[in-house]
Amino acid sequence: MKKALKILAVALLLAATVVPAQAQRRVIHYLPKYENEPYHFGFLLAYNQMMYTIKTVEDYQNKVILYDSSLDKLVPFGLSNAQSLTIYNIETKQTPGFTVGIVGSKRLGRYFDLRFIPSLSFSDRQLKYDIAVLNNDGNTDMKHLEKAIFTTFVEFPLNIKYRSKRYNNIGAYVFGGVNPKLDLATQKKNLITYINAQGQQVDQIANFVTKRIDLAGEIGVGFDFYNQWFKMGVEVKMSYGLLDIVKNEVPIYTTPIDQLHNKMFQVSFLFE
Repeated sequence: MKKALKILAVALLLAATVVPAQAQRRVIHYLPKYENEPYHFGFLLAYNQMMYTIKTVEDYQNKVILYDSSLDKLVPFGLSNAQSLTIYNIETKQTPGFTVGIVGSKRLGRYFDLRFIPSLSFSDRQLKYDIAVLNNDGNTDMKHLEKAIFTTFVEFPLNIKYRSKRYNNIGAYVFGGVNPKLDLATQKKNLITYINAQGQQVDQIANFVTKRIDLAGEIGVGFDFYNQWFKMGVEVKMSYGLLDIVKNEVPIYTTPIDQLHNKMFQVSFLFE
């Protein structure tokens, strides 16, 4: 979030210096009738950072996970002498990704547009766990676990864009809307087979699996730059998932989580 605010501040500073400079000299107005056309089409290229918003279970540090042989395949550290595990901290870590999409824009009025931008977004998130392992000898070992969750979103953002009055070949805008999402990667399930205490063969899901469908609310700002052949937009947006996407299928990953929501920061370049 701090990075998003810094980028937004830089963009506003550039606009504050460039727009007055252009206004003071006579320039050629490119695409003068662009806003009067009913439809526009183009494409989008974007850099994104996906992350989670985690609401933890109250007093989750006191919830005990009893040792089971299936845990040996879920963690990167040895548990041969373990009696139980307790998760005492969980946090999310974002990594860079990218988005590609097709832009469709419908003129609603002098300063309003309706935009539909079906997109594909690729990235992965990481959940970092700090785990206390209680051994059979009574000693406690502190362990660390990082779980990567790979994500491929098919997105269908629909938003309203409000444009400022154009200054020569530059314009500013704000936008907001909703974004239904479908995660194509979350249903990949690795089954592990182990023998439980009763001697039975059991298959268990090893991946951290989230719900496939989400709905996000979005808000952002941007600038349009006009030239002889096309208009380029540069925008910054934040996307906040509205639905709880956690699935309680693998206790070692989901025990401390009450609710899990998607969140994404994105810097986009639009060519129309």
